[in-house]
Amino acid sequence: MRASRFVAATLVVGAIALTAGVALALPPAPIEAFESAQACGCHAEFVEQWSTSMHAQAVTDPLYQYKLRKGNEQTGGTIGPFCETCHSPAAAMFGELGQDEYSPVAMEGVTCDVCHQVTGHTEPIGNTSLVWTPDGVKRGPHDDAVSPAHATAYSEIHTSAEICGSCHDVRHPGNDLLLEGTYTEWKNGPYAAEGILCQDCHMTPGPGVTKPNPGRSAAGAPEREHIYIMTFVGGNAGLGDPILAEERLRAAAAIELTAPKVTEPGQRVPVTVRITNVGAGHYLPTGLTDVRRMWLELIAVGPDGQAIEIGRREFHTVFHDAEGNSPAEIWFAVGVESDDRIPPRESVENTWDVTMPEGPLELKATLYYRSAPEEMAKAAGVEIPTTTMTEAAATVFTSDTEAAVSESAPGIARGDDNTTLLVTAVLAAVVLLAAIGAGLVWKFRNTS
Repeated sequence: MRASRFVAATLVVGAIALTAGVALALPPAPIEAFESAQACGCHAEFVEQWSTSMHAQAVTDPLYQYKLRKGNEQTGGTIGPFCETCHSPAAAMFGELGQDEYSPVAMEGVTCDVCHQVTGHTEPIGNTSLVWTPDGVKRGPHDDAVSPAHATAYSEIHTSAEICGSCHDVRHPGNDLLLEGTYTEWKNGPYAAEGILCQDCHMTPGPGVTKPNPGRSAAGAPEREHIYIMTFVGGNAGLGDPILAEERLRAAAAIELTAPKVTEPGQRVPVTVRITNVGAGHYLPTGLTDVRRMWLELIAVGPDGQAIEIGRREFHTVFHDAEGNSPAEIWFAVGVESDDRIPPRESVENTWDVTMPEGPLELKATLYYRSAPEEMAKAAGVEIPTTTMTEAAATVFTSDTEAAVSESAPGIARGDDNTTLLVTAVLAAVVLLAAIGAGLVWKFRNTS
């Protein structure tokens, strides 16, 4: 087993070495060809937005660095240059890949000049399929842009999803297996058919498509009907902007919980949970989906207050290696063992059942998300929060009478102590008033 594993690993490493030229095909450029983001003073607001993004942390991200170290250890250092080219194209063009330290601009990852000196792309889209012309001309989506600080030019690729897809589709350099398919998921889905670009969701305020977004591209620039912002918000609430990331995560999915309103004690209660991808133009989750975690939990709470899990479903990708072992690390992956994720505007559904107790049954379905598993985050030395994306609840009663009582005095069946005390006090007051009334009637009769 160990020997065959070694042979398989050797074959994969050899394949990576043979095809590593794909990742190293970027044209050489002198260090002075790319400016630091800090030099973009006329675009201070954009620089501030970018600085909190994962683009700014493409090199320094502890989760990426952890996987990079692990990959290099297991492939003899051959996988590193492939990964590094997307995470720092400037380092690739500077000839710095594989070095212990990058130059300051290369350390900025996907920095301003990395995007704004792009002039096109090659085919197929993915694996850093961009074309750069690092001549100092800043390129973007406006055909009338003028700057006193540098030359400007209109760029068609800056108005397309391909500028994003060139790094957000990643295929294995040895066997062409799609490891990250965010661009492909979008391209084959309804958002692309409707002309909704990556930028329309990830470079505009708020979740979903936000247009127009009036503003200025630079200090002193003309007011425009629409400008894109540089937040590039995704689902990373641990390392990116947590408020913006959680806002988008909570708008990405909708959940429906269906159960009978009344079931007799001892009978089985069927519970159906339906999750719909309502807010993402790609699959949920997307990106490096053997690492990303999205999962559903269905919890039941009986009259005793004890919570039990009656259903669970995980949404991520599992790869297998050449020997059929799974899960496999992406550098050893040759195929997909399973891929349980939700395409845009599609739904998945599960039905579980639970035995009805001698009292009301509370049901709660919750969809959670994490950028990485807890054990990986711990190994990388970073804290990654669990975000509640969406949730739904329902109550099953043992009789119509119990349901009616609960509806007339909400909170009792749900164990709400404050409401229960309030209702109890009201009932006691009613009883007291009734007693007083009865006493007055008795007194009147006996004195007349």
